[in-house]
Amino acid sequence: MIRQPAGVSLSSLINPENIIFLDGKPSKEEAVRLLTEKILPRVSALISRKALFDRVAEVEKLNPVLESGFYIPHAKFPELDGFHAVLGILPEGFADPVTGLKVKAALLLLSPHKPAFFQRHLNILSLLSQTFQPELIEKLAALKDPAAVCSLITGK
Repeated sequence: MIRQPAGVSLSSLINPENIIFLDGKPSKEEAVRLLTEKILPRVSALISRKALFDRVAEVEKLNPVLESGFYIPHAKFPELDGFHAVLGILPEGFADPVTGLKVKAALLLLSPHKPAFFQRHLNILSLLSQTFQPELIEKLAALKDPAAVCSLITGK
């Protein structure tokens, strides 16, 4: 089991309601758009659709795919008071146009853009990159149920 840094837990980020399956072979940009669509209802009272999509699209270009094949597009918003995430499982995956790595799991992370959250944001990114290794990603890609995905990741 991976040690979770103080103030960070996967179970606080990932639950069956924020897991989606992206069938077919969406491009990297399409996958990010679908994840953004899924997260929009949870933040729309604070962030406009345009602001959310514009900011995510802007920073998405800067967020590399990890060597494990896991992709974590992430953006910060001063309007947020907590973390929001959506996990996309891509059974067929997509090839990252920059590295050629096959991506079968991607997590869109929205964080508060406030000094008090800076270290927690880094801790979450670290925990995600340690957890989502190729063996786990392949197991996740074979699943069809959000509750099973959540259980495999969080152990609950």
